[in-house]
Amino acid sequence: MPKATSRPKPTARKDPLSKPPTKESTATNDKDDKTKPDEPNPSKDPKASHLYTDDNPSTTLHGTGFKDAATAHHTLSLIATRSLTYQFQTVNTLFHRARNHPSVKRTRSKTAEDKSESEGPAGILAAIDVFQTWLETTYPASKGALRAGGGFKPLLSKKCVERFLPGLEERGVGKEALEFARLYVSLPRNRRLGNVLVDEGEPGGKDWEVMRYEALDGLVEAGKEEGGSWEEGELWDGEGELSEVHARLVAWGWSPVGERRLERVKG
Repeated sequence: MPKATSRPKPTARKDPLSKPPTKESTATNDKDDKTKPDEPNPSKDPKASHLYTDDNPSTTLHGTGFKDAATAHHTLSLIATRSLTYQFQTVNTLFHRARNHPSVKRTRSKTAEDKSESEGPAGILAAIDVFQTWLETTYPASKGALRAGGGFKPLLSKKCVERFLPGLEERGVGKEALEFARLYVSLPRNRRLGNVLVDEGEPGGKDWEVMRYEALDGLVEAGKEEGGSWEEGELWDGEGELSEVHARLVAWGWSPVGERRLERVKG
């Protein structure tokens, strides 16, 4: 009797007429974007936008979006207490997401005759106008109003502040200044002060870039943003070390004399 031969198991066959999913068909959408404005698109590199570098959902600022002009204005009010750096990241991100929304792209691709028959995504287009005005007008004006190079810039390097840290801890430069100095020197390279909240329980509250600017704005008198406007006795003690005021400035990551002069000073 001939030996029974085993039949190969049937394998799943692809339908030759089926098409691979397109980018558009796999995209997620919400009311105006179908991906919530405050959540990253997992298909994109999260490093592409600092707006999405916070891995802790409790610190995510909810309520932002580009559904219409009212939503755009509400977004601007939500981020008003954050640093200008964070505000720019948020507005710039939402502006580009709105411009690249599928409904906006479809409207742009229509002929003049087609456009006359449809109002298009009027709400999103109105939000784009709000964000564009902020980026082209509000942002440059606000940045120009910041003192000392756009916000007491440049910051002292982490290495410089770290060298003075033991002395700052002994001198009692203030609780917040010391907290800032410790946080700053331990901040990861790709992390910005504008993305670090002072209180993680308040996503709409101040970040450390705002805290730093406000502290220095109170410590530095108007007209003293440059080293030449300070007397030697204001910056150095009798032994050539940091004065009390200068030590507080360094704790907040700034000095009117710059880092090169500080390198010659004992930490």
